[in-house]
Amino acid sequence: MKKRIFFLLHAMHVGGIEKALLRVLDGLPSKQWEVHVGLVRKEGELMESLPKEVQVHEIPCLARFFRVAEDSPEEIPQKSGCVRRLKSCLTHAGLAVYQRLSSNKYWIYRFLLRNEPVFPMEFDVAVAFAGPSQMLDYYICEKVRAKEKHGWIHYDVSQYGINRGITKRLYPQYDKIMIVSEKGKEIFDRMFPQLACKTEVFYFKVPQEQVVSMAENGPTFDDHFEGKRILTVGRLSEEKGQRVAIEVLKMLVDRGHQVKWYFVGDGPDKEYCQALAQQLGVAEQVVFLGVQANPYGFMKDCDIYVQPSRHEGFCITLAEALCFPHPIVATDFTGAREQLQGRSNGFVTGMTAEEICLTITSFNDNVNDLIQLKIEN
Repeated sequence: MKKRIFFLLHAMHVGGIEKALLRVLDGLPSKQWEVHVGLVRKEGELMESLPKEVQVHEIPCLARFFRVAEDSPEEIPQKSGCVRRLKSCLTHAGLAVYQRLSSNKYWIYRFLLRNEPVFPMEFDVAVAFAGPSQMLDYYICEKVRAKEKHGWIHYDVSQYGINRGITKRLYPQYDKIMIVSEKGKEIFDRMFPQLACKTEVFYFKVPQEQVVSMAENGPTFDDHFEGKRILTVGRLSEEKGQRVAIEVLKMLVDRGHQVKWYFVGDGPDKEYCQALAQQLGVAEQVVFLGVQANPYGFMKDCDIYVQPSRHEGFCITLAEALCFPHPIVATDFTGAREQLQGRSNGFVTGMTAEEICLTITSFNDNVNDLIQLKIEN
């Protein structure tokens, strides 16, 4: 008889966590596992990439309460629809104030989901895959029946803003806590030493042959630019570092380098980045390529790949860029040194624009004369 496994995450948009799930599913023998995926919203560009045998479940209560749980007490009455239910509003607001004082959101989630039924199926293994996520962790721990429960940490918890109170309350229920890099595990264990006995490192393996093959069939640059192309792939958000990348571009242009910086992805920081490029006078050297389900043609044909993230756990896009022989620059986020270890043309640098700029130009006295280095065997 097959074992049942359940993975819970937000949606299947193009992102590192979603791609990581697809890698995990590829490694599960279909003859041994009956796979279920729970989604807060059943949407995303990668929905079609889920194996056909995977059973997908949408969990509407999580979508309904996800934002409410983050609201301040003043916003709760308008957004939670409880204007006519004064007692419920006051209870929720009181719990929000308690959470602020105690740094523990457990009772907020318990209150919000108090009338929601337990998930109707029972599993051998249930995984809160998009962790740390307070609501997903709560749902797996309190609303799903399983013989084993696993947490999965994709971020540097010292930077991500993990809620210590609810973590200490819920994570002891996990049989295993998977963390995507050795450095990430070290940080988590230091922050939660009582949970260190449960943590394990799980490295995501990018299928190089598949990525290279997809690059041959995917879209690529079509602007006939004759200078050097710098590429960054990732959600356009402050923690991914596109803002500092545009500052670096300004420095390169001011120093006479013929470069363009291309950004694959979309997100809340797009308008800010567009305005910043305009303000700095480099709007013509910035190209926003949008979301690309297959960004590998751009990775193959760029001259240098830069990952300017403020923080990560294990950067999937960096791992994908490693499939190609171009120089790579990454800021010193968690996991970067592990990923670039042994790469002769992979460089880890500081977080400032000046440090990134100096690292890029250090390949050669003139970035316009960058040579293609070979991957160290």
